[in-house]
Amino acid sequence: MSEHIDKNVFQTILSPVLPLIEVTQNSLHNDLDTYKLSLSSFTTNLLFGIITRIKSVGQIVTEIKTSPTAKALGLVVASKSMYNEAFNRYPPEIFKDIFHQLVKELDLHKIPEISHLGKMLIVDGSLFPAISNMAWACYKKTANAIKMHLSFELNRMIPTEFISTEGNFSEKEFVKQILREGITYVCDRGYIAFNLFKQISDSNAFFIIRGKSNMTYTVKECLTATVPDTFLKFFSDITDSNIIFNSDENKASYRIVSFTAMGENYILITNRNDLTTYEIIMLYAYRWQVELFFRFIKRTFKGIHLMSQSPHGVQIQFYLYMIAYLLLLSFKQDTEIISRENEKDEHESEENNKNETLLTSSSCSNSNAKRPYVCGLVTLLGEKLKQFYKIGLHWLLAVKNNLLEIFDVNIAKVIAQYSYQ
Repeated sequence: MSEHIDKNVFQTILSPVLPLIEVTQNSLHNDLDTYKLSLSSFTTNLLFGIITRIKSVGQIVTEIKTSPTAKALGLVVASKSMYNEAFNRYPPEIFKDIFHQLVKELDLHKIPEISHLGKMLIVDGSLFPAISNMAWACYKKTANAIKMHLSFELNRMIPTEFISTEGNFSEKEFVKQILREGITYVCDRGYIAFNLFKQISDSNAFFIIRGKSNMTYTVKECLTATVPDTFLKFFSDITDSNIIFNSDENKASYRIVSFTAMGENYILITNRNDLTTYEIIMLYAYRWQVELFFRFIKRTFKGIHLMSQSPHGVQIQFYLYMIAYLLLLSFKQDTEIISRENEKDEHESEENNKNETLLTSSSCSNSNAKRPYVCGLVTLLGEKLKQFYKIGLHWLLAVKNNLLEIFDVNIAKVIAQYSYQ
């Protein structure tokens, strides 16, 4: 706690990344002396813009020129052309390295209830619209788009790796690029391919992928479906089997868990034979977290608006979103811990016990309204997900309005009030 006493909120948020930026800045010969908007200033200014939810370079320029907060923070005033030049001057690998260092070094909370299941990566892709003169971002004859291919670690609820490509780049190829031994990859139907199943298995990795209803297979063994009674109201027609797909040339044996949830049929394909039926269903339900993350980047961070039109510039922008997300999540978790340690009265204890109830129907968000079974399972950990992992608009506004305040227990408690909104 003592290391935060003399820092304001903005400095505290950025404190994990500033040493990494400084090391990189020092490695760039004459950069600091040559450019007013050096790497350090460029990165800090853009992180300020992202954290305060400013959607364009032009608006960041105006904000830093006219905002008393920006002036008090000592942000460098620069023109729009300086930002455009910086997007083209610095290689994306600089920001990639910083991002990966943060993923490695930040002491973020892990969800203890799933730690025994191993490392889980949810993989998905999402399109970002591109303007017509961005010819490299080809998607359709009538529209350009960029696709972000992302791996999202379920254990810590963070992005761990991504690439940005033209809109029609294969999602399956991204999975092949990031395969690591021992990791379980959770994917939707767009990742179905027998050769991918084999490659994952041959890499001593695992997968849980939703299948299609028209896939035919031969059942080799019927397994006992194990689902807690508490959750049976969400399911019907549950089966668990070892199978071989009829069209799979490799004739490999996989496991299929099938069920019906609120009128929708699900077929989950996996090579995890150690998990219970319920654990497979639960882990696939958590795939929805990557959809929420994409929505956060696009809407909350306003990432739907591209700050650069070049491939390198887009990558830099996306890496800065990831960096900002990690910094804010780390700050939120620190804030929650500090606030909780100073509010241990009886009423707060009772509320915490309620929040840790396994199934909390009130925590079902509108985004999951069309997926009732997802609503029930993704809220398995109750309000703990919101408290430690949700970065909401009200919480961000509270952070923005306190950027200049010295970060102490009182400010931590003020900001923590908005954790559930």
